[in-house]
Amino acid sequence: MDTITVKQDIRFKQTAERDLLTDVFLPPTDDRERTIVICIHGGVWNRGDRSFFDDRCRALAKRGVPALTIEYRLSGEATYPAAVKDVKSAVRWVRAEEPFETAPRQIVLCGHSAGAHLAALTAATANTGLTPDDEYEDTATTVDGLVGFDGPYDCLGAKEDGETADFLGGAPTEIPERYREASPRERVTSDHPPALLYHATDDEWLTLRETRAYRDVLNIAGVDVELHTPPGDHFFFTEEPWFERTVNQTVTFIERIQS
Repeated sequence: MDTITVKQDIRFKQTAERDLLTDVFLPPTDDRERTIVICIHGGVWNRGDRSFFDDRCRALAKRGVPALTIEYRLSGEATYPAAVKDVKSAVRWVRAEEPFETAPRQIVLCGHSAGAHLAALTAATANTGLTPDDEYEDTATTVDGLVGFDGPYDCLGAKEDGETADFLGGAPTEIPERYREASPRERVTSDHPPALLYHATDDEWLTLRETRAYRDVLNIAGVDVELHTPPGDHFFFTEEPWFERTVNQTVTFIERIQS
């Protein structure tokens, strides 16, 4: 019986704070025309672990989609834009090092909560700013798709103190332009890649209204965007029936943007 292969604790970036690691999940069969999914955990930018997405990466790999789950510097280690640059470095690393033993046909970012914010901001800015400091200067940071679960896409309404202020390095009244720069909704252009968004109706942390507003901005820009609003809380997609449904919908999304 074919099984997936998992390669753990691979360093994809060295920073002053620590080495950043990834776990790579390989499908049982080789497909030279692969789309690769990079998963980014949440945790209000100050906590969380890449293992959060292990089950999803395994499920994607079983369906023939290579996936990896990555670390990034948390706000207690380095403030914005360090974490965004780390995600972009992961994109560059996948393109340059080809950890799946083949060049990626496409790259899709998948994030939850704060990870969805980092994925969306990476997708929106591509090669137009927030350039990472790594060894892959000539490698693109563009991606081909975004899958976001219950993310914060607008930093402008954040409180004067709290996790967003810790992440951005100051209160919104002190550094309003940084809050605007760090808001994915403010960075959308017609070049934004297609997006598959989810936001639970009973999310106790972030509002569905914010994700709907983000969806509307993407629509206005002419971006291919799909929004699902299932019942449940902030972690609805980690349990059935939504774990299986969202994995299958992600595979369908990948197949659509490949065509």
